[in-house]
Amino acid sequence: MDTEIDRRMPVRDRLRAHGARTWYIGAASGLLWQAILVASVLFLDLPVVSKVLGLVLLAVLYALFMVLGPVIWNESIRTRLVAILVYWAVSFLLFPLIGPIAIWMWLLVVSLAAFTNLPPRLAVGISVLVVLTQLGIGASVAFTIGLLFAPIVTTVSAATLIGLGLISRSTSNLREANDEIARLAVVEERTRFGRDLHDVLGHTLTVVTVKSELARRLVTIDPAKAEAEIADIERLTRSALADLRLAVSNYRETSLDAELAAARTALEAAGIDPHLPDSFPKLDSRLEGVFAWVLREGVTNVIRHSGAAACWVTIETHSLRVADDGRGPETTVQGPTGLGATGTVPTVTVPTVTVPTVTGNGLRGLRERSAEASAELLVGRSPQGGFELVVRGAP
Repeated sequence: MDTEIDRRMPVRDRLRAHGARTWYIGAASGLLWQAILVASVLFLDLPVVSKVLGLVLLAVLYALFMVLGPVIWNESIRTRLVAILVYWAVSFLLFPLIGPIAIWMWLLVVSLAAFTNLPPRLAVGISVLVVLTQLGIGASVAFTIGLLFAPIVTTVSAATLIGLGLISRSTSNLREANDEIARLAVVEERTRFGRDLHDVLGHTLTVVTVKSELARRLVTIDPAKAEAEIADIERLTRSALADLRLAVSNYRETSLDAELAAARTALEAAGIDPHLPDSFPKLDSRLEGVFAWVLREGVTNVIRHSGAAACWVTIETHSLRVADDGRGPETTVQGPTGLGATGTVPTVTVPTVTVPTVTGNGLRGLRERSAEASAELLVGRSPQGGFELVVRGAP
């Protein structure tokens, strides 16, 4: 479940949050096993009233199970623990109605312990307590009506679910770490840019300020000297403007070799396996600049958004492709992006494929650069199941 569910959110918003959908899917899968318990209740030799009340209470407990996860997610550990134990205690009301077979319902208790973000030691502790209680109840009735299997199934389920919960938590932590790496990379780039601008303009602007003050004082005292100072100021400002243009040009005109090296370093730092070429064919100078920018933007998006385990970069004479095996786009996109003034791709119908809306300043900038180099930009789902970004120049 996503950590987007916050304890400050109203219950209604928690139940509607995107992260709650993951819980609903898993909870519904868990409830499929409860069909065996429901069928057993129907066929037990019990009074009709006991069966009806037992099934009603089961329905209530199943409904609570569906909503309890999102409601207590991100609450304090104590609150989550109390909620699970109260849920378990309420289930004991089933015993007077349907008898010892009710212990099969406790599979849901270990599911709550595993998937509501409890510390592993507490999840294991609750699962052990549930299994021991099942063994005690089963032994008290000589493990009739298949009760011997309930502790076994619960033990296996608890181990599996707790393991899956740990994997899910590790994945979430890794995603947060990747986002932090990307954020720090942006901060570092801004710092470097600010430092370079200071180095380029700081000294020159200081001299210009001093000479301007001197020229102002000399205007009435020594006009000739003031004119010479003003000429120096003009020379210095022209020089500063040239230096600024050179600095900006160095940022805007990136090197494909440098971007490949930077991409490899960034992907490895983010824990993503890089599949990058060691060399590439000779390219047109305009295409090489576009390829470098597409590579930078594509790798940045892989690190920040894809959740991928690997990234592939392919460079040919007239094309560059960046692909990953992460989440990918919601639907496949083919054809040029065709971004308008708002940076949004209008819906375009091609054979068997509808192009969805794509937004973002990054893609807008890449589209503009590609158009300037007579190239087209394509986005879509990669063969590996993730996202794919391709730029193609004219052959």
